[in-house]
Amino acid sequence: MALSNRETDRREDVHTVERTGVESTTQVVQDVGAERNLAVYRLTSFLWLLNGILEVLFGLRFVLKLFAANAQSVFAAFVYNFTEVFLWPFRGLVVTPTAANGMVLEISTLVAMVAYFILFWIITALVSLLFGPSRVRSVRTVDRERDLR
Repeated sequence: MALSNRETDRREDVHTVERTGVESTTQVVQDVGAERNLAVYRLTSFLWLLNGILEVLFGLRFVLKLFAANAQSVFAAFVYNFTEVFLWPFRGLVVTPTAANGMVLEISTLVAMVAYFILFWIITALVSLLFGPSRVRSVRTVDRERDLR
């Protein structure tokens, strides 16, 4: 027997098996909304992971520029080249002060860090709002002894 309740967006299956002297009933309730919430949670977690990676790379870029790291080194070149694409919208936004020995205080990187954090926060909040909370899946098994008289 399968029951469906559209109000709570859940499916319920009840299976009854009769054996000698024992009736075994298994009830499986599947909450589709909870499965959707799990998918939303995984999506938002993935987005926050991407944001975290981007923020760490921005932080590394900021520190490397501040300490005048050698741009020809493999690591610094990777960080600079990867983050350059994401910094493009912020180029020329503010003045970038330079000091002796090639030290650079790249303020546009700090602005980008804040802007991308806010952007990811808004995206994850919208995803969470579009898919509301729901119940979870539960399984219940009932065994009853039957009177054989």
